[in-house]
Amino acid sequence: MKKVFASIFCSVLFLSAQAQEKWANQVLFTVADDTVRADEYMAVYNKNRDIGEDIDPKTPLEYLDLYINFKLKVHDAKELGKDTMPNFLREFRNYREQLVKPYLSDKDVTNELVREAYTRMKFDIRASHIMVKLDKSPSPEDTLVAYNKALSIRNKIVKDGMSFEALAASSDDTYSAQRQGDLGFFTVFDMVYPFETAAYTTRMGEISMPVRSQYGYHLVKPTDKRAARGKVTVAHIMLIDNDKTTDEQRADVKTKIEEIYSKLEAGEEFETLVRQYSEDKTSIPRGGQLDPFGINKMYPEFEDAAFAISEIGDYTKPVKTPVGWHIIKLIKKDEELGFEKVQAEIKSKVERDIRAQQSEVSVMKRIKQDYNFKEYPQLYKKAFAQVDEESYNKGEWKIKKLKNGDVVLFSFDNKEYTIKDFLTFLESSQTKFRRGSTLDSKLYKAIKEYADAELLAYEKSRLAIKYPEFRLLEREYFEGILLFDLTEEKVWRQAMSDTSGLKAFFAMNADKYQWPTRYQAYKVDASSKKIAKKAVKLLKKGKLEAEVLAELNEDSKLDIAIDSGLYSSEELNLTSVKEMSKAGKSDIEVQNDRFIQAYVLNIEAPRAKTFEEAKGKVISDYQEYLEAQWLEDLKLKYPVQVNQTVLDKVVSELE
Repeated sequence: MKKVFASIFCSVLFLSAQAQEKWANQVLFTVADDTVRADEYMAVYNKNRDIGEDIDPKTPLEYLDLYINFKLKVHDAKELGKDTMPNFLREFRNYREQLVKPYLSDKDVTNELVREAYTRMKFDIRASHIMVKLDKSPSPEDTLVAYNKALSIRNKIVKDGMSFEALAASSDDTYSAQRQGDLGFFTVFDMVYPFETAAYTTRMGEISMPVRSQYGYHLVKPTDKRAARGKVTVAHIMLIDNDKTTDEQRADVKTKIEEIYSKLEAGEEFETLVRQYSEDKTSIPRGGQLDPFGINKMYPEFEDAAFAISEIGDYTKPVKTPVGWHIIKLIKKDEELGFEKVQAEIKSKVERDIRAQQSEVSVMKRIKQDYNFKEYPQLYKKAFAQVDEESYNKGEWKIKKLKNGDVVLFSFDNKEYTIKDFLTFLESSQTKFRRGSTLDSKLYKAIKEYADAELLAYEKSRLAIKYPEFRLLEREYFEGILLFDLTEEKVWRQAMSDTSGLKAFFAMNADKYQWPTRYQAYKVDASSKKIAKKAVKLLKKGKLEAEVLAELNEDSKLDIAIDSGLYSSEELNLTSVKEMSKAGKSDIEVQNDRFIQAYVLNIEAPRAKTFEEAKGKVISDYQEYLEAQWLEDLKLKYPVQVNQTVLDKVVSELE
């Protein structure tokens, strides 16, 4: 999604439907001529109370003030016609399409697919395959050719005794062809669903019948099965060695990782060495720990080494991957989780997967029943006879002399669709339905898709009527996007572009933008006090940073590291620096079993920041100022009336 809503009210993905029916028609407050009902406010408050309870809890009355401010901005956006702008309408339609998805799936079918996936995820399957490629939109003739080719290959193996591996070398999947068809181990959701099903249901060592996927036809041969590896949590010490590393650097990195391993073997703490040497900055704050992962999520070398560790706390020898060297420590091996604990995660994956199409078929069947769908296929020929095959195949067909235009082809919920309706649709979309062995087959496909699309559109249009919680959710997104666009115009974009306003705001608030005392310094990080002192001594003599590193890291690449720059005392994180009144060296302090010292070249006294130095913070503060001014103007412009009687009841209900 493109945007994150500005208001806390619009960060909600799903709103509570618990507002009681008795609140549905009670007006809580009005903004000019816009009304806000009690059920709307209660639903939003309950949901956001759960989200914000630990961060910024609000009482019902405190939240009401925020919600009124929100509605004032929304009303202003409507008054300005923002809700009719093409860009807004297009974006809202895109969001709404995401919102309707849960309402257009069959829960029973989805639950069956979730159970199936859970059963499969208990095992990892190793399989080989031979693929016969197909275009994404093949003709029936091309599809038949590909199927027969796949079937012929299978017969050569099953009936004629030819080698699967030898024939796999000519597979259209060039990756596996180089490996005699072998795909290695995989688990549920790693492969497209039809392929996965063939791999899990075909007997070990046997070859499936041709299986169709969006890539073509596959002959699937399961070759091994094991209990699922599941997920593992590890920490690592990483040194970068990738395709940008020079040969000279590569040798140094290898020497360094071996020295780190020696320190581990000598009894030094893994977490300490992570803080001292690891170059994976994202994992350093967590002692090198990575997020849990399963198979096919890491480089194979890393994965195999991680899953091979048997005891918690054990670690590997240095392991090379395409991005560097790693020493991997086992933190946790996840035991098999019960269905209830993984159900939500599996369901989310099912709904995003191609297997969700089975649910869609079931939903369409239910929609047809709900709206009493009737079709009259015996009358289709009256429509088909009016389509000229030659011009249709060229995409140039047009309605000429319409016959039997009022004849109904299908109907639902008292809506009738005639020959005229269908042929009008066909004329504008004929290029979508030009594949097929005969004209009739193309037109049957067209009328089916036309009917399904009309049914689906009708169901979508009625969701707010059928499901109160959807109505609330739809409105929240509508208003959230609307408010984002207006806030961007009145606050964010204005703050970025109003240079004179920014500078005036900066001048009025100059005391807020000050530099503290700062130190131009080298920060030395050494393995011993002696080396730290020697490094500072060499720097004082005028030696370059690179020269000092080369000299003092001669025996070990881990002995010394040096950073330089302009630091605040907090950034240097050395107690003795705060007491320095002139340039020189700080005391040596011990951090993570390393010896840290600063060599200060210059001390800059506190001073006011220039506009350019403070610009980022000034823009942020100016945005807050503009928003506050905007709200004050809105409160004067649009009257707000709160129904105190309803409010008292709502507060009593919510507290």
